[in-house]
Amino acid sequence: MYEFDDTPDWSGLPPGLDIDDVLDQCTQALSQGSLELLDAELRFPEQLEQLTAYCLERGRYAEGVTVASLWSIVAPYSADAWHKLGIAQAAIGNYREAIESLRHALLCNPTDTEIILHLAETYSTAGIVSEAEKYFDYALLIDPSCEEAIFQKAAFLQRRGFYRDAIELYERLADSRTFAKDALFELGFCYDCCQQYADAITAYDRVLDLDPYNADAWFNRGVVFTRCTQYTEALSSYDFALAIEPAHVAALYNKGNVLSLLGKLEAAISCYRAALEHDPGDAAIWHNLGSVLGEMGKYQEAIDAFTEAIRINPRHFEAYFGRGTCYDALEHYYQALSDYDAALQVQRAYPELWYARADVLMQLELYEEALDSYRTALKLDPTQAACWYDFAIALLHTRQYPDAVAALCRAAELSPTWADPHFALVKAYLLQANVPAAQQALQRAIELSPHRRAEFEAELLAILPASITRLLDQSHKE
Repeated sequence: MYEFDDTPDWSGLPPGLDIDDVLDQCTQALSQGSLELLDAELRFPEQLEQLTAYCLERGRYAEGVTVASLWSIVAPYSADAWHKLGIAQAAIGNYREAIESLRHALLCNPTDTEIILHLAETYSTAGIVSEAEKYFDYALLIDPSCEEAIFQKAAFLQRRGFYRDAIELYERLADSRTFAKDALFELGFCYDCCQQYADAITAYDRVLDLDPYNADAWFNRGVVFTRCTQYTEALSSYDFALAIEPAHVAALYNKGNVLSLLGKLEAAISCYRAALEHDPGDAAIWHNLGSVLGEMGKYQEAIDAFTEAIRINPRHFEAYFGRGTCYDALEHYYQALSDYDAALQVQRAYPELWYARADVLMQLELYEEALDSYRTALKLDPTQAACWYDFAIALLHTRQYPDAVAALCRAAELSPTWADPHFALVKAYLLQANVPAAQQALQRAIELSPHRRAEFEAELLAILPASITRLLDQSHKE
């Protein structure tokens, strides 16, 4: 029997013949349908089995298909031949052929759980989930205690989003000598997806008891603590992950996000820049770096970061949005508008974008266009008091006073302790010569924000001195 390695010494072969020559022989023999093209010493099942193993071990799957096909011809009743052929076919994406080969293998050995599981996995990869589930169940019917079958079915259910069913199976492997670490890791993920955060933390802690240097377990533990807003614990977990694996980009990124949430912006920037040293092609990191720089008022640096995110991913609408807000802050309104429009080409169902676009149009005094954008923003999300307020201001600019009053009343309803809508109502009512309603609105504004009374009165006197004198006189008398 030949021993196949990278530099084989096959004394039984013609001088100078190497593994590539042997595989070429196999290819020709299969394509021409003649085993006679194979060296006589290679026509035995044992030699073809070795050649197949060589191909599979080294990832030469297309050649593995060729050799295993010859093996199945030479030994048509060999379950192993059909099994390995199916594995090689699946590896190159020929799933239908792989399924046929694996089913043939199963006919040769109907109780081989390894074949059954490969068949189930191939059906799953091919997207034929009903057949996949049937064969996973068949493997467990043959051997209910088969840990490989339990784990694979749990993973299958997890991929389909049936997390609670997967949890039940992973829990059966929590004390397994072979699968405990992997099962507990996936258990933590499934509990996280089910929002059972305490159970997720427990699962990851058990993984770390078995493998304290598992950087991904520390990272996932940090993710769960972040969801629970337990930021100190989250940062600690990310730090452990980074101590084990300093180039753990996801841990650097998430640590930056947590630091940003805590207002530690310089530290967040350091994390994002460190992550980019290891993965400069990640648009999300550039975006978040830009967001923090923008929050710090470093608008040009932020613009540069957002621009890099867009270069990497031209459909990253959040980066267009972020860059637009920086241009807006710099009063480069047309550039801001261009970015908002680019973002809306990718994602139109984003109310904040429409709101930002409307505000820029207001700055450009394009009131009718602004009103259209406000209306779209409010249609997508009618719960934003600030948007109703700004919509009302735009309506006042276009002298649509009744609609402005309705919008301001809606803003006041959504934010009952906010004085500004009531003060704006004063102006709206006065513009309609409705002094009693204006007086009532002013009283309510002052009740909500009494320290701003002088500010309110001064602004009113500045814009409508004749009408306001009478209103203020009445207000002071009361």
